[in-house]
Amino acid sequence: MSTQVAQRADATVDHAAATGRPGLLLDRDGTIIADHGYVGTVDRVDMIEGAAEAIALFNRASIPVAVITNQSGIARGFYDLEDVEKVHAFIDEQLTAHGARVDLYLFCPYHPDGIVDEYARASADRKPAPGMAQKAAEALDLDLGSCWVVGDRPEDIGVGQAIGASIAYLGADRPPTPGVFPFPSLAAAAPFILERIGS
Repeated sequence: MSTQVAQRADATVDHAAATGRPGLLLDRDGTIIADHGYVGTVDRVDMIEGAAEAIALFNRASIPVAVITNQSGIARGFYDLEDVEKVHAFIDEQLTAHGARVDLYLFCPYHPDGIVDEYARASADRKPAPGMAQKAAEALDLDLGSCWVVGDRPEDIGVGQAIGASIAYLGADRPPTPGVFPFPSLAAAAPFILERIGS
């Protein structure tokens, strides 16, 4: 089983020789868990139906799964780094119960409008910038052009476009965009992605 790593996006990642393998870059809120707005405590974590089972499908196909998530709630003073790590540990517990796992969590705590001085700035890791995706590629030996980005916000589309990945957009509130495949959920997108990621 792959080692699970949770870290800030600006943390150092050991680089290994790239193998050019495809991977899955998932948003968190609105993709794996319900987006209640600034989810910083485990009592606000609600798994989206079918998400764990979908991740398990990728695990069984030996597709690396990384979560890349903007967490400006840290910069805004709503919660801290340890709270995010607790949320990710709780998500891991829910995934394990369904035979699923996330191989890497990366999160960006920065926002230029933040009130916590340490994190009140712009960052190349904040989606739609490609920093987190690039760090995931280094950590998991991914070929970003062969990856899929899955999320429910324009920032997810932006990061997918920035790295040349395929994009699955979740939700019914955005008209189809060229090169973006719309789905109602990760569970609905998974078979489509798996069919294409292995071809």
